[in-house]
Amino acid sequence: MDKKKTGKKAFMNMRKGIVTGVAIMVIGTSTTVLASQDTGYINELFGGVKNKHDQVVVESGVKMKIEESLSGGKSSLIIVSFEKEDKTKFPEGATIENLELDIKHGASYMVEQQLTEDRKQIIGTFDVDTFSTLEGKSVTIKAEAIVNTDTDEIIANGPFKNKFTAHDRSKKIDINVMLKQQKEEVVLKALNVSAVGIEIEGERIDGQESYLPEISPIVKVITDDNQIIELSNGSTSTTDIGFKWMYSLDSNGNRMFLDKSTIKSIMVNNQVMSID
Repeated sequence: MDKKKTGKKAFMNMRKGIVTGVAIMVIGTSTTVLASQDTGYINELFGGVKNKHDQVVVESGVKMKIEESLSGGKSSLIIVSFEKEDKTKFPEGATIENLELDIKHGASYMVEQQLTEDRKQIIGTFDVDTFSTLEGKSVTIKAEAIVNTDTDEIIANGPFKNKFTAHDRSKKIDINVMLKQQKEEVVLKALNVSAVGIEIEGERIDGQESYLPEISPIVKVITDDNQIIELSNGSTSTTDIGFKWMYSLDSNGNRMFLDKSTIKSIMVNNQVMSID
């Protein structure tokens, strides 16, 4: 590989930031929510910004439910829950085995799972980057079984499989912004504003199109009441037009959700773009 070339190959597809903690800021409501890890987890986390599905399948006495899917441009967050039909608790070591996402049009994702504090649900969270928009496309969540990792006991045999159609609720703004920094040069083509963050799409014009850029701009959200909130880049990934940055974190690496109806403008470096 030519050592003068920086960044990862585009076909490597994704460079993801590390999300830590459970502190959630819903921008636009001036409210910080600490997720409480109980059966109200989903409603607390996504109240006011969610797209509800309520699609349920039952296998081996366990309900698998698509709780929410939040899509903005080529970035999505998908939440799935597992709960016993008889409402009894899972053991401490309960884990979903081989929890996976199936999208036929190309995707990279990170998946996390967590047993709620009352142990009545296991919550799976998919943080997804796609090559093109998920609007109108079929998404399948599947898992092999639920097991107790402390005892190697099978709690419920699968396979578990639940399918839904995704919808993009973002506001897209076409832009044409040049950015040159550290020998890299890109042109920014679009902003996608949604509950999951600010997605900025662009392409490299410096002859290094096979590599993801190392640079990223400073991005701030300006609300209707003139709050100015800086977001951090959570991921850089390949898209069908080049690449995208996904701004969805605060300075501590905690995920931030946006109420796009209260956002007045977006500042990219020193350029301010109004949200009509």
